[in-house]
Amino acid sequence: MAFLDVGTLLKEKSKELKLALIAGGDGLDRKITVPDINRPGLAFTGYFEHFPYERTQVIGIGEHTYLNTLDHSKQVELLNKLFSHPNATCCIVTKGLKSNAAMIEVFSALKVPLMETPLNSSSFIGDLIYYLDGKLAPSVKMHGVLTNVYGLGVLITGKSGIGKSECALELVKRGHMLIADDIVNIKKRSGRVLIGSGIEITKHLIEVRGVGIIDVNNLFGVGSILDESYIELVIKLEEWESVKKYERLGMEEYHTEILDVKVPEITIPVGPGRNLAVLVETASLNQRRKNKGYFTAKELSDRLGKEISEKTEN
Repeated sequence: MAFLDVGTLLKEKSKELKLALIAGGDGLDRKITVPDINRPGLAFTGYFEHFPYERTQVIGIGEHTYLNTLDHSKQVELLNKLFSHPNATCCIVTKGLKSNAAMIEVFSALKVPLMETPLNSSSFIGDLIYYLDGKLAPSVKMHGVLTNVYGLGVLITGKSGIGKSECALELVKRGHMLIADDIVNIKKRSGRVLIGSGIEITKHLIEVRGVGIIDVNNLFGVGSILDESYIELVIKLEEWESVKKYERLGMEEYHTEILDVKVPEITIPVGPGRNLAVLVETASLNQRRKNKGYFTAKELSDRLGKEISEKTEN
């Protein structure tokens, strides 16, 4: 199971999210395992059924105001009941509200991080969920090349030596962008979308047999690279086999599953004289049309069917 410790959250996002550690600094190794956020208002009134202890707890003005209506001993009792659970992670007070004495006492004793931010609850929660979702998202590494062609994220796969990197290099020369070569790190984000990126050590580098390692950023400029991209089409390159029947009309739609997400996939046979970069460009444009509801092969089939029907009637 993927996790993120609270200390990493504080280190990476304290500046952007304006987080300040108030108490519980001995618990920065506590693990966040889900990207979901909870506001404990209902629990503050005494209803603890199905309380999500494992979530990051956010106290806004409503919860803060209600908590301060209780006497000190009741606050301590309530906070202990909520945050003494072994799965408790941390608590963040928003909108510039100040942690009261009971909160500082309990969180210090339980070694649960207590933080404050001047940001309002809604915007803070949105930003925090986006960050945690990226950190905790299911991921997989795949062998291939990820490019962005006409604004469409295209993952090019195939056996080693089939020409994936050379195709990507030609696409870069034609004005498209490289995200990753050889190893593509893929994460499934909220909304069942796939985001691909390169691994840090080989970021924006392409290995071309006979030439060596090429730094795309230095050779072609910053406009030729992206740090990450959606994956919206998979193009599988394979060696041409004369006895194999390949799709000619494009009537059938094929998909591949990555992290349980279906992605459109097409297979392009590689043979002498075939310009792979042009074929990838054409496939990308055609997929963009499909995404907008235009299906050329089916439109042709409908026109042919209509013409045959008219001739039959005559």
